[in-house]
Parts: sequence; C-alpha cells; structure tokens
Amino acid sequence: MTAPADTQWPRWEVFKQDAPNRPHQAVGSVHAGDPQHALVTARNVFVRRPAAVSLWTVREADILTATPEELAAHPEVLDTPGEAGTYHVGLKRTHKRSMTFVDLVGTLEASGPGDALRQAREGHPDALTWLVLPESAVVRTDEDPGTVESWFAPAKEKTYKQQQFYGVIGRHIGELKREGLIPGRAKEGVQE
Repeated sequence: MTAPADTQWPRWEVFKQDAPNRPHQAVGSVHAGDPQHALVTARNVFVRRPAAVSLWTVREADILTATPEELAAHPEVLDTPGEAGTYHVGLKRTHKRSMTFVDLVGTLEASGPGDALRQAREGHPDALTWLVLPESAVVRTDEDPGTVESWFAPAKEKTYKQQQFYGVIGRHIGELKREGLIPGRAKEGVQE
C-alpha cells in the first residue's frame, strides 16, 4: 500500500519586524501556494493587531536549523551543501514561552547552509538553536512608505487589548457570588 500524496501547500516561515530598529523575528508559519500568497497569508495571520513595518516569508525547505544536541548527534549537518552567498543568522536564546521563536541577528558570507550553520555556532556558542537561511530565499514586503502604510496601517487601528479591558455582558460572576446568587459547590456527604 502506498502512502497518500501530500496535498498541502508548502510551509513558509514568517519573520516580522515590529519597528524600524528592531530585528526581524520568527513568529510562526503558514502554508501557501507561492511567495506572494505566503506574504498575504502571513499578514492576515500575524499582523491583524500587532505593529509591524516589514514582513518576510521563507520556504521551510530553504532554512537549516540545529540545536547543540542535534549537532552532537548528527555532526554531518555542518556539511549540508547548497548555494554560496549571504545567509541570515537567527538565534533562539531562551526557553521562555513567547510569540517569538527566533531573532535574526545578522548576516554572514558562507559556501553553503552547512558552512553558515558552522559560522553561526562559532559566533554564538551559547544559543539554544541556530537558524540560517539564504538571502536569495527571502520574500519580503517592499520598504517604501506607501507599501508599508497600505500593508500595516489596518493593524494600528485594531490595537491589542487584554481581555479584562472589555466589559462583561450581563453581571460579573464575582458580583453574583457576593450577592449569594451563585450556589457553592455541594460538598460530598454534606446536606444543605
């Protein structure tokens, strides 16, 4: 019996920049049929409310990642062949839960993704995960003010607010409990 064909669109990793002087950060992934579709989907998923000035998407197949444990178990990853050129380097530095998974910290020139990963490890030995991707694989929004405004202005009007900011429909449960309108839990073996 053969496995069913994979019918999903390719997966694209999404990198968002919140402000002009901040790094691009990996925020998640989308499935899309082509690069422009990936950008539009990324905007709809990741920039509905948070601020952004730039958005990048990169096909997952073009990204090489590794943890120190993975490199110890599979050092041949550092020999991964590929195109020579400029590579972006991303680092995961903490296990703290966050919407951001990796910060892009700079670029380097490498003979391929394995060499880029080797240089990233040497330059940042304390990282929990290294990520490298070729500049040629990045699909990005244009940087001109008109494009930035048209892509990201709607998010400014939908600022994020904590749930408690919004009012309660009806009466708050705490108020009902204080007034004795919500019975307490019945305790086992106790009759009220």
